[in-house]
Amino acid sequence: MKKLSFLKAAYEILKRENKPLTPEKITEIALKDKLIESSGKTPERTMGAQIYVDIKRKGKKSKFIKIGKRLFGLREWKNFDSKEEIMEKTIKTSLLQDFIKRLKEAQFKSSPPTEFEELLKAAFEFLGFEAELIGGSGDTDVLLTANIGQESYKVNVDGKTSKFGKIIDRQIDWLSLRDHKEKNNANFIVVVGPKFSGGNLEQRAKEYNVSLLKTEDLIKILEAHSKFPLTLLEIKDLFTYSGDLSARIEDILTQNYSRRNLLEQFRIILEEMESIQDRLGYFSFDSLAGREKIEELEITPDDIDYIIRLLRLPFVNGIKEVEQGKYILTMKIKDIAHIFNQISELLIKEKPITEPPKVIPSTEIKTPVKFGSKYFKWYIKGHSIIAVARKENPYEHYCPLEHFKTIFEVIIESFNENNVINTDLIFSKLDGKELAPNRMFKGKPEEYKIRMTLGILEIENLLKWTGSKRPIEFKLNTSIENIQKWFENTFRFK
Repeated sequence: MKKLSFLKAAYEILKRENKPLTPEKITEIALKDKLIESSGKTPERTMGAQIYVDIKRKGKKSKFIKIGKRLFGLREWKNFDSKEEIMEKTIKTSLLQDFIKRLKEAQFKSSPPTEFEELLKAAFEFLGFEAELIGGSGDTDVLLTANIGQESYKVNVDGKTSKFGKIIDRQIDWLSLRDHKEKNNANFIVVVGPKFSGGNLEQRAKEYNVSLLKTEDLIKILEAHSKFPLTLLEIKDLFTYSGDLSARIEDILTQNYSRRNLLEQFRIILEEMESIQDRLGYFSFDSLAGREKIEELEITPDDIDYIIRLLRLPFVNGIKEVEQGKYILTMKIKDIAHIFNQISELLIKEKPITEPPKVIPSTEIKTPVKFGSKYFKWYIKGHSIIAVARKENPYEHYCPLEHFKTIFEVIIESFNENNVINTDLIFSKLDGKELAPNRMFKGKPEEYKIRMTLGILEIENLLKWTGSKRPIEFKLNTSIENIQKWFENTFRFK
């Protein structure tokens, strides 16, 4: 096979791969496919130099275009008219993991920090913000705007890099951050960096109302958003907190997973509808709620009601009410799926990014005792308490310790008034109450925190399941005094 020149090989590879690549990656593919030959020790440098020189000499006539630091694409990609648009396309496709890798590397490059700032801009655009790269002395690095009507807000983002992997107090000019916020009429200030030293830095962040966002936490948000989009209101709620956001992020990600989990249960509910309909000729709300699979997955009556209402919408028309409280599916599940595919294609033409949910390795899972709760293990991590749910396909729920403590107090209060309690009772007591200072209980999206707290007390053999499934009820398995002693001993230093 005749060997190609470096430039011809680069063109062929970029065209074939249809995504931006570094000179190292282009060279790796070219050598593997035997498109080029090189006697030099650093063919990737030769490749990068030749592409770079071609762009400089030919300008807009060059077949290549520089996207970012050591990342090249093809000018013929008509969808890409600028460096910013290419960056946006890079993160909105299956290149998300490549983008994350670049973000991880850039956070440790102390000079120059421009690449990190560009990556932060692209990351927040991926989350739905309008982002403007400002940089330079006397202003913020990136200005974010969330255009959501009356709830619109602005965020100043300051990117901090460190080759040592930790941002210390003297690296942050707190007064300048406050000045930049006023200058840009921003609502929030967020500093993004590898890690933060804590201590005095954490105290100053709270004093100046600055949110500290670790790069690894931003990556968690990006990955979650790629699976099931976060709303700009959820992110706004996150930025209302000052200091380290880690515990808040775990909280918002758990809520995101709960919403995503309902979609994963969508098919189960449809299959149960079909099964009942095949036997009775119709299905009802009560017949669905009593199905064993529905109970095992703890799918609530509200969730069933949401899905029935969704499928009755005129543009779906998948369910018809034939008599009072009796329904039929008017089409097969595959046809319902086709309708939602059509809706997706009408709304957006780009292929969504999907990744399998994180599964806890089976080696970490212990055989659970049969409980009323689905939780079988828990532990404390930083400022959060984490409970592991379900033996098969397990997943984790996070709850900030301060939220857990509030719910615990309400549970104790409830047992002082009742011999048996359930989630609904605790929910009603928390409605309109603060889980933490200036942080109201959000209702349905945070109901899992109640189940989680009850589940942990059950794991500790402090509560006992009565056997009731709807609702799941608990009674005391020891005295209230012993439960309070357990709490004080467990969270003494938290």
